[in-house]
Amino acid sequence: MAPNNSRIPYLAFLNVTDFPLSKAHDQLPVPYKVTLDGGDPVSVDPNVLKDLGIRLDRIRDSQYVLHMEGKTIPIVIEALDRKNIRLSSKNRVFEAIVRDHRDQLLAEWGLDESSQQGAPEILAPMPGLVLSLKVAEGQAVSAGDPLLVLEAMKMENEIKAPFDAVVQSVHVSAGDAVQKGQLLIGFGYESK
Repeated sequence: MAPNNSRIPYLAFLNVTDFPLSKAHDQLPVPYKVTLDGGDPVSVDPNVLKDLGIRLDRIRDSQYVLHMEGKTIPIVIEALDRKNIRLSSKNRVFEAIVRDHRDQLLAEWGLDESSQQGAPEILAPMPGLVLSLKVAEGQAVSAGDPLLVLEAMKMENEIKAPFDAVVQSVHVSAGDAVQKGQLLIGFGYESK
């Protein structure tokens, strides 16, 4: 049965393979967790939408046509970043956050973007193997800069700086096996 929330069908765009939400989103398990306009997360499975006869066709650039319930609805989908999008249709605008399986696992393990905000150190979000280090002690980093690559469950996870800082200490080397919660990198703050 189709969800009762009439805004959810706008999310059929998840079945579009060229939309840049995740480099390998078609290889990850579904459903996606989607939050519309700050509401509660909703599970969205592109295969279920397809079975319901909901289809999204790309016209060009960010312009699409949504086909559902015998109607054709023009829609504009703008990627704000990897997870955040803006949907516009019929003079209505929706903001959405799309979390794929990897994002959901990182949140579950405590390494989503909000969990590290302002933390003076980076802890291992899960057990794994440090594949490479991207920083050294004393190096200044900006929010979003890659710090290291951690392999866990056959996935390479790039751990990024959550804020602008200076790397004060590096507690691991490439090839080290780490446990969940193990200290990886300590930060100091840049003097202004």
